[in-house]
Amino acid sequence: MDTHFTYINALAAVAIALVFIAVMSLVKEPHRQTINALAIAAAGTIYWSNGLGFYEFPLGIIMLFLAYKGLTDYTYIAIGWLVHTVYDVLHHFYGQPIIPMDPSSSAGCAVCDPILAIWFFFGAPSIYTVFTKTPKTVL
Repeated sequence: MDTHFTYINALAAVAIALVFIAVMSLVKEPHRQTINALAIAAAGTIYWSNGLGFYEFPLGIIMLFLAYKGLTDYTYIAIGWLVHTVYDVLHHFYGQPIIPMDPSSSAGCAVCDPILAIWFFFGAPSIYTVFTKTPKTVL
């Protein structure tokens, strides 16, 4: 298996994460949280039958639990993306990539997912309101 991963792959993964955050920022709450909880549940099934055998199934169970908890707390969605990152790395080196035609796709996902996790740890704020808020004065 080709495990070649370049700076271009990493930059593309960062760009994908930023585009995802920008698009999700357009979704109003509570729908943003619900959609992302569902995304975590789906991410738990993405690797089934991709080279790690039985060890694929615990991810689905863990992610389903995190998705359920993520319906009310963004922290669990963030943890879900970090758990998924572990599976991304395992698949890059030992399993099959997420996208069969792109051997570096799992490594790219391993770069993208922690960026998403950071955003979710902050409560997934809309980037459009974060950058348009005026600073508060102390006096």
